[in-house]
Parts: sequence; C-alpha cells; structure tokens
Amino acid sequence: MSLRGIFTENLKFYRKNAGLSQQQLAEKADIATNYLSEIERGLKFPSVELIERLAEELDIPPSFLFIGDKADGKEELLIKKRNSEFCKKLLSTVSDLLKEYGFLSN
Repeated sequence: MSLRGIFTENLKFYRKNAGLSQQQLAEKADIATNYLSEIERGLKFPSVELIERLAEELDIPPSFLFIGDKADGKEELLIKKRNSEFCKKLLSTVSDLLKEYGFLSN
C-alpha cells in the first residue's frame, strides 16, 4: 500500500476511534469538511502543519498516521497511552479527595 493509502486509512481509523464525524474533526482542525473528505479519499494530501493539527485533535502522535500495518501495535500503543492518562487523572482525583477529607496532608 502507498504511503498516501496508509495515511488515509489511518486518518479514518483514528477519527472514527475518537468518535468524531468528518465535520467535527474538520471544525476542530479549522478546515473545510469537504477538504477533510478529499484527504480521507486520497484526492488531496495535507501539509505537515495540518497533519500535526489533525493528530493533535485526534490525541495521537503524528507518526501513528503513517504506521503501515495495524499489527505494528498502534492500537495497543493508543490504548496504553489513554489508560496511562486515565490512571494519572484518577490518581490525582483520589489524592485531592483524600487531602480534602484529611486523610493526607498537603
């Protein structure tokens, strides 16, 4: 598969994984919905700056958009990253509650 094909497949995968429509992602990335559609169909290719914005809005490293084989573990990396972020937020919340109720000192 060509690099463009890999990119378009991954962009669609991560957009859908994030639960976003083309319109929602386009709005977040400040581009026209029809332009995003053309990118996902391989008719247009975005600038490096737009690739970075799209990746940021999808909460993934830009390199994930170019990994060619799903067996490379990109889904697993994404899950680990999100689990790690969730655990940090959870720990912070629990810590704040324990401090608030006097179980931990500041």
